Amino acid sequence: MAGACSKKDDETTSEPDTTEATGDTEAPDATEAPSATDAPDATDAAPETTEAEAPAKDPVYGGTIVVSGEAEVANPWTPAAMQCDSYCQQRARTFYDPLVALNQDNEIVGVLVDTITPNADFTEWTFTVREGIKFHDGTDLDAAAVVKNLQATGTGLLISGAIVDYGKNADGTLAIEATDAMTFTIKTGKGGDLSQPLPWPNLPATLAGQLGMIASPTWLDAVAADPTLATSPVGTGPFIVESYAPRDKLVVTRNPDYWMKDAAGNQLPYLDSVEFRVIEDSETAAEALQSGDIDIFSTSSAIVISEFRDLADEFPMTEQDSFTETNYILIDLAKPGPLQDQRVRCALWKAIDRQELIDLTADGILQVANGLFSPGQEGYLEDNGVPTEQDLEGAQTLIDEYVAENGPVTVNYGTTVSAINAQVAELLKGYWEQIGVTTEIQQVPQDQFITNALFGDPGFFMYGWRNHAGTTIDGQYFWWHSSASAPDGALALNFGRVEDDVVDENLEAQRIESDPAKRKEFAENVNRRMAEQCYQFANSWTIWGTPRDPAIQGLSTLVFPDGSMARDGAGFSGQFYMHSLWLDGAA
Repeated sequence: MAGACSKKDDETTSEPDTTEATGDTEAPDATEAPSATDAPDATDAAPETTEAEAPAKDPVYGGTIVVSGEAEVANPWTPAAMQCDSYCQQRARTFYDPLVALNQDNEIVGVLVDTITPNADFTEWTFTVREGIKFHDGTDLDAAAVVKNLQATGTGLLISGAIVDYGKNADGTLAIEATDAMTFTIKTGKGGDLSQPLPWPNLPATLAGQLGMIASPTWLDAVAADPTLATSPVGTGPFIVESYAPRDKLVVTRNPDYWMKDAAGNQLPYLDSVEFRVIEDSETAAEALQSGDIDIFSTSSAIVISEFRDLADEFPMTEQDSFTETNYILIDLAKPGPLQDQRVRCALWKAIDRQELIDLTADGILQVANGLFSPGQEGYLEDNGVPTEQDLEGAQTLIDEYVAENGPVTVNYGTTVSAINAQVAELLKGYWEQIGVTTEIQQVPQDQFITNALFGDPGFFMYGWRNHAGTTIDGQYFWWHSSASAPDGALALNFGRVEDDVVDENLEAQRIESDPAKRKEFAENVNRRMAEQCYQFANSWTIWGTPRDPAIQGLSTLVFPDGSMARDGAGFSGQFYMHSLWLDGAA
């Protein structure tokens, strides 16, 4: 298998001019982080990197590393179509740059844009594009290129539901306009209605995710004429796609003309190339790292993280453990059957022994979760009204009441294909059998999870899931607001098909609110309502670990153009920037 770290004496290098499941899956485009300039606070920040690494030596150029991740992307690689989980985002950010990104201070800062300016009431935003940047095919980056991308991605089926309060023109296009060669504006409108401008202090955060990934307009036109070209993406990023074989590997090579430099003024990136592979099972990936078949990977498997904590001398590991996701059970609330009844949902919730689940499948290192808001997030409550301790008596009472009216209860639980996830499924089945509920288990490849949830697949009833990292609640808007819901069979970013007036009202109120205290109150209302209705079953809060070959240096050291440090993850936990990685001894 090709070159663990490619630390071979005969490795050729090139020197450029010197002038980042549990069935758990991320869904498309978590809108990350805070707004810029005067806009308050952060939304959907990536977890804190707990071990920011400062290289002891000066970086050197050259070499290849092999990276693995847990899922293949569906519909690669146009920003409008790719169904992007964390590993998809990890790879895409090597050949695409985003318009904005999140720094270590939970601030949105410009990447491809240079300045971000709101009007007085946050209903119109003006952005200037950074000058002197070219796409890999030689096309110039300008406002027209950005607007073309935003129109294509923002009006597509996948992303349009995440930006319902972007203003819309009479012809159905978004109210996004290039006002000169390097400037564009975005106007808001409640539900798209430009006659009702909507204050949106955190709007720039929507450009930190998939919507803000900018592809060459020349390539987009070519893909429109020949869709097979979609697997050969062209962006402005630090690497250029050399080859892509689905479910096998993606190879990217250094962009010799990349525009970004390190803090010392040296051109990025340092590596000659990166090979990405797909290894769905984290335990298998751990074995591959230890055998030298891969060089670095990220995992949310607590068992694997615990193992590498004991191997720190051989394989250093960075952990992300704040503003974290929740490991939970995602329920399709639109699916006919017993799960539409609150009593059944709450009975299943009560029957779970969360601490035992953590002890047996997560080596005891995770924290029991009481909801989808993790500690530190806006809306988190130590007591949201729902106890987390197992309560078989209370669960049995609710089930007996339902069964007396409707008959026996059978539920279907889906999980990804891994040994740990299978163990979780069997434990859940055992808990629910104790209250007389029959559980059918199905295992689904992880790259199908997102698609099945998006479209409410006939087999999607309950899935083991992982999502909802962040700091403020606005980044969760499209996961829970009814505007992003749809009947089964139609695409819905609101995977759980949550349609609740109380949730909607508070999500809408927080979006326009610039007072953090008031926004926190609205977020807490959502937390209580989601818990009270048992809409989803929270089990634990995640930790992400990134173990690596010790020759890999420069993790968590990327500096953005404004001089601030990048936050690894960029809104999708487990990610790390590839720009600043280098190999000790590669030259």
